Amino acid sequence: MKVYAVIAGEDYAGQDFDTLRLFDCLSTAKAYAEELQQQFGVDYTLIEEREVCFESALATASRVNTKDGIHTPW
Repeated sequence: MKVYAVIAGEDYAGQDFDTLRLFDCLSTAKAYAEELQQQFGVDYTLIEEREVCFESALATASRVNTKDGIHTPW
């Protein structure tokens, strides 16, 4: 799945991971980056296209087994 990662940063301080958000729509990602610059006065924002692997927690849990072979539902 392709997503757009948006993060704000300040010169000499680096990126602020509290501002990191992932979007599936580029226009929404750009709007968030603009909002960060206008409302919080950050020095810059970065938008990067990334590939992520998204699995349902239920689908992942169905493959979990304990050491003794007993299937666990979580």
